[in-house]
Amino acid sequence: MAEKVIGIDFGSTGLKFAEVSIEKGAVTVTRQAFMPLDPGIISSGGIKPENAELVATELKAFLAATRFTTKDAVMGINSAADVYVNRALTPWHEPKNYQTAVGFDIIADEALLLGAPPEVIIDAVIFDEVTDAENRRKIDALLIGVGQKTVETQLQVLQKAGLNAAGADLAAMASLKASWIASRAPGMLDVLIDIGQDVTSVLIHEGGKPYALTLHRGAAGGDLDKLIAAALQDDAQERVIKEKVSFSRDYRVQQAMDQYAFKLTSTIQGAVDSYQRTRPEPAMPPAGLTLIGGGSLVHNLPATLQESTGWRTMTGRYAIDIAGDPERHHLGPILSTDYMAAVGLAMGARA
Repeated sequence: MAEKVIGIDFGSTGLKFAEVSIEKGAVTVTRQAFMPLDPGIISSGGIKPENAELVATELKAFLAATRFTTKDAVMGINSAADVYVNRALTPWHEPKNYQTAVGFDIIADEALLLGAPPEVIIDAVIFDEVTDAENRRKIDALLIGVGQKTVETQLQVLQKAGLNAAGADLAAMASLKASWIASRAPGMLDVLIDIGQDVTSVLIHEGGKPYALTLHRGAAGGDLDKLIAAALQDDAQERVIKEKVSFSRDYRVQQAMDQYAFKLTSTIQGAVDSYQRTRPEPAMPPAGLTLIGGGSLVHNLPATLQESTGWRTMTGRYAIDIAGDPERHHLGPILSTDYMAAVGLAMGARA
């Protein structure tokens, strides 16, 4: 593992960076930065292939100007159109170990990721080994597929910008690595909600172990922007952002906020209900919701979601063992809670 690694979170408004130092297991965030991009260059979490050269050129210049001290980088994957996730029981043919089973049994069964194209890179989070009614051994796993073109496009951007790819991970999974996790009794679930500009991720976990992940369009930060702009009949970005993050007495803004909160609540509850239907036995309701990403900064959103769902809701913060007072570059209005994925990506670097 590299001594220092940059985590790069590809978002619809730009790229977020966190340079992390890892020494003897101790994690220290040394730098955070935000590189804005023009609208449409990254859409729904994925770079359009025709924009790869432009992003690489801007990234190379940005890294030179901000003087990051390492070339090793881990990239985040957050494309709602190209990420496929499914909880499934898949055969395990002994004497293969779990990792071999992932490589041969899971990848061989294309039906486990319905809707995924043939060119997909598959990984899995293994939960348990089970035996079915016919005494056949199976693996209970969260299957993750990513479109190969998405990975290749982002890899091309990193290489042309002079970076070395040290790994990749889903942005939501990386965020979970860096998040503070509440102590719960066994069997108690929590939900991590990453609200980006174009994509909202809902990740259900127990004590930091992921059990289900869904990526959604339609309840992200950009949708709230549109609701506020339509209510005010004013699409000036500065005014929309101000209305989102500060208390507004304008009843039109309050109605837009309520409408968005309803959409987000429906998205979260739908993801939880879908997960619970996959379980062989009933599950307890989530113990709590944690909001991260730029959308978590929307005024009064945690309280609104807590009231509408009945689940305790908080804004995310870094795990207590993550240290550092990072040097910051070009952050603008984006605060540290929006860098959870970038920090987690660097933490998960593989040499």
